[in-house]
Amino acid sequence: GSENQVVYCSRRVGVTLPTMSSSSSQVKTSEECSMWMQRVHEKHSKRSPEAWEAAKQRIEQARQSEVSMRKCKAVKGHAIRSRALAAEGLRQMAVSAPTAAMEVQERWRSAQEASSRMQMEAVSKVSSCLRAAPGMQEAVLRNADESEDEAMAEVAGLVGAADASAMAALGTEGLDAAPGAARAGNVDALLQQLRKEPADESECGAKFMLYEGYASEVEQMRGSLLTFHEETRPTVPAVIAADMDKQVKGIDSAEAMGIPDDAHEWFVFHMMRQAERNNLKMASILDGFEKKLEFLAKNDQTECPVCLDPFTEGGEHAAETLGCCHKVCKECWDSWSAVMHGRPFCPLCRHDEFLGAVAARMTD
Repeated sequence: GSENQVVYCSRRVGVTLPTMSSSSSQVKTSEECSMWMQRVHEKHSKRSPEAWEAAKQRIEQARQSEVSMRKCKAVKGHAIRSRALAAEGLRQMAVSAPTAAMEVQERWRSAQEASSRMQMEAVSKVSSCLRAAPGMQEAVLRNADESEDEAMAEVAGLVGAADASAMAALGTEGLDAAPGAARAGNVDALLQQLRKEPADESECGAKFMLYEGYASEVEQMRGSLLTFHEETRPTVPAVIAADMDKQVKGIDSAEAMGIPDDAHEWFVFHMMRQAERNNLKMASILDGFEKKLEFLAKNDQTECPVCLDPFTEGGEHAAETLGCCHKVCKECWDSWSAVMHGRPFCPLCRHDEFLGAVAARMTD
């Protein structure tokens, strides 16, 4: 075939890259693949073993930070969804007939259980990145923010939210507020309906069950946050670990857990409000952790470990996160996918085999 035919560098057939690569993957010609392999081979041939060992340490630290960041985002995402779902449940109860409150509660319970499953699945999947045997075919991980957006949309559908984006906004309301700032907003306004115990037995039971379920979820979130802190602390710099310790200690302070004894309102109002405040505090702590971990992941590894060119925010040298949480640039992943007939493995997990494969194909 022609030298410029789109092929997997074997010059046999014309095909496009598989969907397992990034959504914006570019097909590669045999000439482009050959030039890429030549460039990679030359750069790695000039690299000393000492330089590679130093780079490998940075790469693995960045990989660990990426795993921790994605775990953090999953736990935070569940906290935000839970907050949004509770607020949406209260909103629906406020505009529904008292006899319909139990139906709202049932939809809330179903959506809340789905959110919990989503968190567990996301954490389990990203945790497996560090345990996976380096022999499987690799793929590019989805953007974590997109996954969380889809999760919010799914639970919004389950709870029957009329406006999914408005519900999502309830979940993040006050997340960036300064500690101790005055609280006023849609979530607090929705909580006001709990000040007075409902006269209707069905409505009263539904609102109590919503509180009870939400409070239980918040307590489980506390456990998830403590587990995340315990697992992540040894992997981050000492100054960040110390800040994490300080933040986590705050969730068990008397101020965070206290409920007033001289309340005149329905007890559910104060308990639900406290659960909401505790959840928001934990979500804010996780949000701060996530930002720090994202910074570490980007700064520990600033260049593609395959072509050794700096990562960029977009374009051919934008970082692609593989299923093992190693990162390579888009150009290198597209080229390597083409070279391997759409069945690439991670160039870092199996580095020696990768360099050997490049060298062998250059002599074909």
